[in-house]
Amino acid sequence: MKLSLNQLFWLLVTMEIGMTALLAIGDAFNESGQVAWLSVFLALLASLVITYISVKLSLLYPGKTFDEFVSDIIGKWLGKVLFVFYLVIWFAVGGIILREYADFVFMTLFSKTPIWVIMIMMVVMMVYTVNGGIQTLGRCSEIIGPFIVGTIILITLFLTKDFQPHRLLPLTPMNGFSSLVKGSLGTLSFLGESIAVLMLIGFLPTQRKVTVTAIGGVALAGILLVVMAASTCMIIGPVLPTYFIYPVYSICQYVSVMEFIQNIDVLAVNVLIFSIFIKLSMYLFMTSYGTAKLFGIIRWRKMTGIVAVILILIALSPNNIVVSQMSFPIFWKNVVLPIFITGLPLLLLIIAVLKQRKPNLQ
Repeated sequence: MKLSLNQLFWLLVTMEIGMTALLAIGDAFNESGQVAWLSVFLALLASLVITYISVKLSLLYPGKTFDEFVSDIIGKWLGKVLFVFYLVIWFAVGGIILREYADFVFMTLFSKTPIWVIMIMMVVMMVYTVNGGIQTLGRCSEIIGPFIVGTIILITLFLTKDFQPHRLLPLTPMNGFSSLVKGSLGTLSFLGESIAVLMLIGFLPTQRKVTVTAIGGVALAGILLVVMAASTCMIIGPVLPTYFIYPVYSICQYVSVMEFIQNIDVLAVNVLIFSIFIKLSMYLFMTSYGTAKLFGIIRWRKMTGIVAVILILIALSPNNIVVSQMSFPIFWKNVVLPIFITGLPLLLLIIAVLKQRKPNLQ
């Protein structure tokens, strides 16, 4: 399986936008108010650092994925234990994202359709795509990615007539700069999922321009999210987004150009569904491929069906929307972000660099 640089770029752009726009921007308004867009920008800068660390770590072991080189860094058994922890996290977040997707579709489109039916429809498409290999997912992102970016720009242009820039003032946080940092953590926990490159860079045929490509993909997604946060504030102000479940989606319903171009929120739904599809397929690939490698299964595609069933069971486990869209994101922000997204990749990079320098010193 091979992945091109262009495919890596669009994979990162596409997977980073959907869930972040759907859930994280509202959290930024809760903490930062009218400077939520600055919190998102701060999260963007931090996510670029996380991406840089992950890319540099992967480039130290060309042609290897995370499940392979983590044992080279900290030893066979300790490496397997750590990889199991990451697998568990990927399974959990994959299932929760599937549930969040189903809740969104249920509330906005198919309120009389059972949630499990919505999940199965998505999972069937995920399994079909992932069975084609990472290159198939990459080709999908090359088509879906530009569509998503173009649609976001188009919707923003339609919304400009309703912009009231004075709602962005004052440009200083009313609750202190600590609120700016707190407001960035939710978005950062989503953008930080760019650590997926640990499982992707090993499939690239070349190591050139990988860092620029990965950082560029995350940067483009982050810039679009900053624009969304600023647009939301300029249209409905800093207070109303804290009461909406999906504030970014809600402002798309404001579009009305000469009473002719309306109901453009359907495009927003497509953008979110396409983005979530790529993200879920990415997690399905990482968990299927990683589980197969862990248990020594050569034909990793045999695992996609089993993993898909596990993801559905995890998605069905939350009793209500509070667990899936509030409780789990808090756990993700407070536990997974500092330890598994930031701390461990940085520690592994330091150990790997020291191990590679040691022979040279001798």
